[in-house]
Amino acid sequence: MKRKSLFMSCLKEMRVKSWIKNLFVVFPIVFSLELFQPDKLIKIILLTLAFCLISSAVYIFNDINDVENDRKHETKKLRPIAAGDISVSFASVLSVCLLVAGLLLACYVNRFGVFYIIAYIIINILYSKWLKKQPIIDCFCIAAGFVLRVMCGGTVVEGGVSDWMFLTIVSLSLFMAFGKRKGELGSYTGGDTRKVLDAYEMSFLDGSVFLCAGLSMVFYSLWSISQKSSLMYTVPIVLFIVIRYLFLVFKGQAEADPTNLLLSDKCLLVCCGLCALVIVGILYGAQIIALF
Repeated sequence: MKRKSLFMSCLKEMRVKSWIKNLFVVFPIVFSLELFQPDKLIKIILLTLAFCLISSAVYIFNDINDVENDRKHETKKLRPIAAGDISVSFASVLSVCLLVAGLLLACYVNRFGVFYIIAYIIINILYSKWLKKQPIIDCFCIAAGFVLRVMCGGTVVEGGVSDWMFLTIVSLSLFMAFGKRKGELGSYTGGDTRKVLDAYEMSFLDGSVFLCAGLSMVFYSLWSISQKSSLMYTVPIVLFIVIRYLFLVFKGQAEADPTNLLLSDKCLLVCCGLCALVIVGILYGAQIIALF
């Protein structure tokens, strides 16, 4: 029972649910029309797995660094390290093992991708130690994690990441980051757990969320048209997803991790799945039909 309990605590601490964020690594191969090239697909899958291991190592590092504040937080006190289910020493070893495994896997796949993974690690260490206390910079650090995932995936495909894809991911990531801060500020009652929230005004976050949401739609629309004209039919679906996310943000449901928000809202989850199917159908429909 103890072994099973420890294993489950490790999985919880590794934030396995948050691995869905690492699907951003797959974006470049999908839109480069190289998804059905076996060698590149295998490389993307391995890079995605490497990012899963690295991101889990970073989550554990952050929780070790924030353990005292987490114990004072209403929900974060339930995290395995803060709750005492996993010792700090054991968590440190687990984090290092995941980090080494992820880096070795990334090195095996593509040495250029390792540069983005190392940048991801450095930014998250700086974020955990200092940058999370700096308003605006903290949101850009969160957004950088998504951008670096996409850039890492771009090292596998021919042509890398397009300009419009880069701008779309940057604005979309900032949209989610500022939305998260808005949700946190809405339930913030003061204290030492999140001092950066004292620097934010709700009106500023409202404006930032709307700005980034609008830019996301503009950049995605231009990206889709430049990629393939028929992709413009996905714009209404993406617009609905952005508006639905905005709706949840302004209802105060965005305090949690964006992954939890996505998985907890069936409407948002179904629309994201539908959008993915439509995009794959438009880009690869002819190849899929040819197989039959």
